[in-house]
Amino acid sequence: MRNTLQSHLFERWYEELCRIKINSLKDIVYSNNVRLISNRLLKKGGIYTFWWTGKITMLASNKSNRNIILKGAGGKSIKLLIDDGWLGIESNLPVPLYVGKNASDLSKRIGQHLRLNSKRMFPIGTNIHKRKAPTTSCQLRAGIEHIFPNEKDTRNLILENIGLSYVELHGAEHSANRFYLEDLAIGRMKPVINVDIER
Repeated sequence: MRNTLQSHLFERWYEELCRIKINSLKDIVYSNNVRLISNRLLKKGGIYTFWWTGKITMLASNKSNRNIILKGAGGKSIKLLIDDGWLGIESNLPVPLYVGKNASDLSKRIGQHLRLNSKRMFPIGTNIHKRKAPTTSCQLRAGIEHIFPNEKDTRNLILENIGLSYVELHGAEHSANRFYLEDLAIGRMKPVINVDIER
């Protein structure tokens, strides 16, 4: 009975994670775009998903770089193509980009991903090798700059075209739940910025 209940909870949490709560990140930042509005996001732990909610044609256009080279086992280069099928372009629905977790403060974690203090992180120009991000906390921003390597202001691109969903699972007592729900969501959604190769 307990295992059935636990499985049922995971399905409900996953369903909630698929419901976009913030359609555009610009709705949770001050008008100067350099700081999150302090009371708009949870200051508790949980699982979150960033979604492409802008025009799907932007992801499908020739301005987007959908080739990536990852470093695999033994330093071998692994080439991946993020094709239309992977993104679900034909559905014309929001595209899951990145799933993550945090134990205690989703608001702070989202801010780390966005790095609102700069218009870009990386130099402009296409580089199909996955670049090492300046921190371990800004995967979304790094991923968007890989997909849109020639965009002068990726901060505004993100704020105008990316939305957010989340599930509150706060504290140490939910450590295992966060771990497994994040894995479940990554496996089902196949978010492109999460993709990595075993070494």
